[in-house]
Amino acid sequence: MSDVIGLSKNKKKYLLALQSKKQRQKYNKFVVEGDKIAREFLSQNLFPPELIFATSSWIETNKKLLKVHLNKVVTLSESELKQVSSLTTPNQVLVVADIHSWALDAKDVSKGLALYLDGIRDPGNMGTILRIADWFGISTVYCSSDCVDLYMSKVVQAAMGAILRVPTAILSLEELTQSNPEWPVYGTVLDGSSVYGQSLPEAGLIVIGNEGRGIKPENLKLLHHKISLPSAQESGMESLNAAVATGIFCALFRQPNA
Repeated sequence: MSDVIGLSKNKKKYLLALQSKKQRQKYNKFVVEGDKIAREFLSQNLFPPELIFATSSWIETNKKLLKVHLNKVVTLSESELKQVSSLTTPNQVLVVADIHSWALDAKDVSKGLALYLDGIRDPGNMGTILRIADWFGISTVYCSSDCVDLYMSKVVQAAMGAILRVPTAILSLEELTQSNPEWPVYGTVLDGSSVYGQSLPEAGLIVIGNEGRGIKPENLKLLHHKISLPSAQESGMESLNAAVATGIFCALFRQPNA
């Protein structure tokens, strides 16, 4: 099925280069690894594949899916895939896809429920938050410029395909709030009012702070409401993981208010 067999030096160099944010931006490409995510990416059009590197067995199993991508398929052995994989345990397929620009600016808000991520640096947290946004139908995820790259391999893996469905944009919170002054802005902080029992709006912006330092001081000034998740009195924990907290807040905002 594949006309190209084996990993050339140039392709190996290219794939390894895409592990760098600078090179991803240069080529406007990123890497998707793993059977389930690869099949999902090959079934959509927003992020068209440039190249598909896979073992002969994976190609044979997915020949119907690959019908429209025959000229992009490269057959590799498992040992060759391991040489270019960013995973500890390489899978059977690796896809190089175009980065899709959602082309959103501060005036493009849907006025639904959205997230603003202020300096999220952990790729696992970022991917999980995108997955949470996908689950709860969050309209958009806005990111500060110091967030981890959305197209880093670990983020893509943790997001489990959510990158395909959740619009994202990199904007400052100040720009976003100035363009939409009527949009309620909720910041998740340790000393905020308990979120339990509050009447929460169906539309608004939830700001999630950095894993260690929280929301930046300049962004704290832009919040309309400061909310928190109070711990149990017997709890010895200082804080919750950023992604876990995001999931709880999204669930509470999505529940019907009495």
